[in-house]
Amino acid sequence: MKLIISTKTGNYYYFDETKNQDFHTKEGFVKLDDILNNKKVISNTNKEFLVLEASDFDKINKFKRGPQLIQAKDLGYVVGRCRLSRKSCVLEAGGGMGVATSFFSSIVDSVTTYEIREEHLKIIRSNLDFMNCDNVELKLGDLNDEIGSYEKEKFDLLFLDMPDVEKVLEKDLKSIKNGGYIVCYVPSITQVLDITKVIEEKHDELYLEETTEIISRQWKCWGKVARPNHRKENDHTAFLVFIRKI
Repeated sequence: MKLIISTKTGNYYYFDETKNQDFHTKEGFVKLDDILNNKKVISNTNKEFLVLEASDFDKINKFKRGPQLIQAKDLGYVVGRCRLSRKSCVLEAGGGMGVATSFFSSIVDSVTTYEIREEHLKIIRSNLDFMNCDNVELKLGDLNDEIGSYEKEKFDLLFLDMPDVEKVLEKDLKSIKNGGYIVCYVPSITQVLDITKVIEEKHDELYLEETTEIISRQWKCWGKVARPNHRKENDHTAFLVFIRKI
């Protein structure tokens, strides 16, 4: 897949060269051969485009849509904060569109993802196939009913993006390694308070290490223009609650 960027408008286009078609857009069209053989191309309307190989981050924009996707700014902090590596194993509940699943898959040894809605699971499976993720086990069901069935201290991270995450925290979490992380991705501060209440009751098993929200402020820098770019993705997305398993 190619990422094609208009140098005039800054618009991003995604082009599947395997379809053997010319590139058409409201900014003009470009011949397929020109795209395959050049890093810069000119459309029939004299617009310039950059031609790049699409990264995994770019490909997420072509995911089949479902629930709200998790932003890269949040996922990047989770990976760095929890120090995930090729040796890590992740357990996830609430697969959504598979954005977090595919992100973890590219970094860790294995991912096990639970999703309670079959239609969402189909979207996740399609998106993971698109990203060639081969180290993910998808399960249709409720983690609340299954978490006690895993062997002791298997997972380095339990990532929860689901309603009522506190119900999972009330369960026997023997499958999370000692010192491992439980990260709750919740949109409202009232959910954070529900989580802290459970941790207070299970203080011998869980330790609340950090509650964070990541705010991204993008800038528009072009020619003599340099100002903040006021767009919705700069706004609050969710709170990240980092819990350590004792």
